[in-house]
Amino acid sequence: LAAFFLATSLGRVLCFAFGLMVGGYSVRCILDIFPVFAWVLLTIAACAYVCIKYCVVLCRNRVKCYKGTGDDLQRVLDTMPSAQSPPTPPVWCFGGYAQFLPWLMYNMLTASLAPLPFESENIEVRGLVDKTKPESKSNPRSFVDDVVVHYFPALSKTSGPRSLPLDAPAIFIDPGLTCTAQDVPGSSLMRRAHLLGFRVVAIERRGHHARLRSPRFNMFGDVDDFEQVYRVVATRLPGASFFWVGLSSGCKLIVEGLGKFDKRRADGDTSAPRFVAAASICPGYNLETCFRPFRWPFSKICLASAKDMFVAQNEAVLRKHNASAFERVMRSPCLETLLAAAAPFAGYESSQEYFAHENPVLFAQQVTTPTLVLNAEDDPMTVVANAFAKSPYHEGSPTFVDLLERSPCGVLLISSTGSHCPFLDGALWPFERVPLWLGGLMLNCWAERCVLEFFQGYIRESKAQPGRSERAARTG
Repeated sequence: LAAFFLATSLGRVLCFAFGLMVGGYSVRCILDIFPVFAWVLLTIAACAYVCIKYCVVLCRNRVKCYKGTGDDLQRVLDTMPSAQSPPTPPVWCFGGYAQFLPWLMYNMLTASLAPLPFESENIEVRGLVDKTKPESKSNPRSFVDDVVVHYFPALSKTSGPRSLPLDAPAIFIDPGLTCTAQDVPGSSLMRRAHLLGFRVVAIERRGHHARLRSPRFNMFGDVDDFEQVYRVVATRLPGASFFWVGLSSGCKLIVEGLGKFDKRRADGDTSAPRFVAAASICPGYNLETCFRPFRWPFSKICLASAKDMFVAQNEAVLRKHNASAFERVMRSPCLETLLAAAAPFAGYESSQEYFAHENPVLFAQQVTTPTLVLNAEDDPMTVVANAFAKSPYHEGSPTFVDLLERSPCGVLLISSTGSHCPFLDGALWPFERVPLWLGGLMLNCWAERCVLEFFQGYIRESKAQPGRSERAARTG
């Protein structure tokens, strides 16, 4: 049910209609129960309380900035107007939970009524039997499945006001846990990116778009699968500069992938994927503990939708491969347990092996690609305290913030408000007008503005200092 209501157009419309009906009925019941004067007093008291709380939020509103040692980071930050001031949340939904309401409604409606006209391509990917070992005759790439890549605007349209040339800068987008290309979550990032001249390449991982062909899935994404997709996309977009964005659970792939790719290039492997810059919106940092702070009801909703998308609808192929692991996954009482129990379906014999090879914290020090990280203090899912937790994987137990400040390429912006991905900005009206073919209205998201301004800054840097990325990779 959770997957139907959150992932299908009909389900979203029904949710929206049901919400309106419940809201109208609740107001009518309240009016019937309370006398008119009591209702007036209650309304005045509620408005006064909201105004006081909102004033407190505004007084505490700020952006905390932690940055690495690179001189280019400060130059780019100076060109980012959005990073200089925090988002101003709407007075009618300024809490971490409240911001979800208009954000989810907008995402549901746009995905159903104004979907982006993607051009989609199925790319076959092949996974190793045992991901802890190199490819060999005894360890072949026999786990074959499809990853769907969605291009916006379409590659076939290279002329006209809605098109872009093939060498336009392109942004790879890795969506959240059970999200799709039309809701990664949300679609305003993709609409805004197109208006600024970026092409979007949204990736739906194994299990996101269709049932599994083989018993292999990774809820947070697989770096090996992504590299295979990258090579195909690079042939479709010759001459394009590439950027990479992860949202929520999609952030794991950003840090892990950049760490591995940048290390390979530093060691002389020129074939490793290369990016001008990257961004992570609302990461959870340590993969082993990122699910612990999840609060109700998000923990239950995400658990149910993850089980349905990755496990329940693929019961036949998963049970045939490992029946005991399938049962453990289905009995998992929380997301943390589910992630550990699903390790055999990600290519590892145990959860210890899985975390040892895929925890992004292990690879953060190897990243040399300029990377922007964004979090909100009122996030009810990926609690910002994770960024300040001590790492048991590094000498001296530094925090993630410590690692970032020692790096030549990292920037972390923490806003007081923003919740988990919405980052609504606008005291009364957190929307912007866009062309009708893009939906007419777009959410004014502070984090998305920061990301695109960061990317634009590094486009200017790469033009002003040709070869900067290559030199950074060699010296990183």
